[in-house]
Amino acid sequence: MMFSLFQFDVGQRIGVDPTWIVALQAVGGAAGNMICVHNVVAASAVVGLLGREGLVIRRTLLPFVYYALLVGAVGYSIVWYSKNGLFNLGTVIAVLIAAVAVIVIAYGKEEKL
Repeated sequence: MMFSLFQFDVGQRIGVDPTWIVALQAVGGAAGNMICVHNVVAASAVVGLLGREGLVIRRTLLPFVYYALLVGAVGYSIVWYSKNGLFNLGTVIAVLIAAVAVIVIAYGKEEKL
């Protein structure tokens, strides 16, 4: 929350609801914690995976990218909805990500059968 006033001001300057910008900053910070090195080191030490932090980060990278892209696209869609309407770039990207996720899940279930 250290930069919340800065983000609030940016939201005002670009002409969107600044509370959404601050909220999305918090969501982005949470997403970054998934692959934050010192958090991974601390968690690895607690569960006995010391020295395997690289493996943990590599396995967490795909869920991180999915989470960051989906939340970013939905956030973009929400922020720009009042000016661009429902069909903006954020909505298109969010629908594409959701479609890819459904295909991957369906394909994964077919492989196990």
